[in-house]
Amino acid sequence: MIRFSLDKNTLYLHIRADVHSSRLTASALEKAFRASEFNQCKLDDDVWAGVPQRFDQEAGNNPPDEFVAISVGQKKDAELEFRISDDKMEADVTVHAPCGGQTLSTEQVLNKLRNAGITNGIKKEAIQQIVAHSREAPPGSDFTTVIARGRQPRNGKNTSFKPLVEDARTRILRPQAKDEHRVDMRDLGQVISVGIGTPVLKRVPLTMGRPGFNVLGEEIPAQDGEDKELKVGDGTEISPSDSNILIATRTGLPSFTDNSATIDEVLTMQGVDVSTGHVDFDGSVIVEGNVTPGMRVTARGDITINGYVDSATVRAGGNITVTKGVIGQQRDPEELEADGAYPGHSTRIIADSTIWVAYCQYATLIARDSVFVEKQITHCQIITPGTSHIGGEAKAAMGKVIGGELELGGDLFVGQLGAPAGTRTRIIFSVPATSDEQEEEIRKQTSILSELVIVKRKLMKAKERFLENPKNFKAGYRQALQREIQRIQHEMIIARNKVVMVREQKPQQKPIRIHVNKVIHSGAEFRFHDKIRRMTENRGPTVVALIDGQIVFET
Repeated sequence: MIRFSLDKNTLYLHIRADVHSSRLTASALEKAFRASEFNQCKLDDDVWAGVPQRFDQEAGNNPPDEFVAISVGQKKDAELEFRISDDKMEADVTVHAPCGGQTLSTEQVLNKLRNAGITNGIKKEAIQQIVAHSREAPPGSDFTTVIARGRQPRNGKNTSFKPLVEDARTRILRPQAKDEHRVDMRDLGQVISVGIGTPVLKRVPLTMGRPGFNVLGEEIPAQDGEDKELKVGDGTEISPSDSNILIATRTGLPSFTDNSATIDEVLTMQGVDVSTGHVDFDGSVIVEGNVTPGMRVTARGDITINGYVDSATVRAGGNITVTKGVIGQQRDPEELEADGAYPGHSTRIIADSTIWVAYCQYATLIARDSVFVEKQITHCQIITPGTSHIGGEAKAAMGKVIGGELELGGDLFVGQLGAPAGTRTRIIFSVPATSDEQEEEIRKQTSILSELVIVKRKLMKAKERFLENPKNFKAGYRQALQREIQRIQHEMIIARNKVVMVREQKPQQKPIRIHVNKVIHSGAEFRFHDKIRRMTENRGPTVVALIDGQIVFET
């Protein structure tokens, strides 16, 4: 009485014209559909409920033994739907399982990917999942997965330099072990010394960048690392067997500064006091005891002090390490004019590289590279363009800064800033008015301008000689001289304008961040030129940053 057929992709229900429509119930029609060979096709929505009415409309126009055809569904092949992310770095695919139609093969999936423009980063496992879903999943069911991912570019690494021996500061920061569970803070190991021919510094060459790509096959460029040469320092030379290694040419104490190393002669003293006098040594100095009030220790290399520094001045061309404390006093302002000491403190520690101290109070620390304090600083002055760590390194820092003033050109990591009593503790963001590149350009243009001034003076003297006796000169000399004077004046104007332009350019400033890992107390303040942010209440872990000339609280 009823049957199903497929014409192209449309499913038809055929009902003999003499069937009474009351027999065409939804359950009966559904049962007949499930028993047919077309039971995988997709039916129209609520199709069975409307069949009796549609049949009655068509049946009267047909002889009783003929069939009425009613469309009830569709045959659908498996379909793929692609979505590419805005950055073109990822592509998703949704596969719609077939409804009585064709499943997908691996080759068909690859062809559809190519037609969609997706050519790179295709995942083999995802293709296998798509093919399996089209063959095994219930008709019309969906499955979504990532079909392709791009590759981010990987920039090359800059040339780096690896010390092959320890320096004095490394030794100081690593007391010797007594046994498995204890260390002896008084036993800091042997003095680090190297002999002639010892490899001391290795240059690790740059690496090239690896370009990336997106799923459409477009290349994403990468930057190669920046190169830097190995620089010979005093007491070192390039190894004859390896141009990337510095070796020692004399016995002494190794010291490192970025791409270079020096081997300094070592002066070892038990202490520095009135009995020894001031120390001024063209090498490195190790003081096993204390530096007492009023004394000065100056060295071209590193200075290592295994005791205290009390109201003294220590100046090094390399690193300064004080294993115990740095102690000073508040100075009488009237005394400053007499000896030129830095305002406020009787103790000054100045290093062209890094300063490391156990703790510090009423002292001034000036370091070109960075400052490390093991415990805390109290009412001190710190000046450094580098990074400072108080009570641990980076985000593990839990030390205290109480009072004083820190003038910083780099990040600070500290646990506590200020004190519960509201002690004024000042952080000054120190950013140079001009960058190194600007200073170099100003020096270049100033040098050009100076040379032009000299040339113009010579030309003006030549003009004076011409005016005194024009007959002694060839015809046309005056015109040629005047043209040359005008040319020099024009170049002077250009050089002056370049100097003014470079000076007026604002250098691009990298952010400076103060990482306070525990608490900022009221009384702490942050300054940048005329901008001031004062803390009027305590605040938990916080990052205070200088970004584009503005003081902001990031957390």
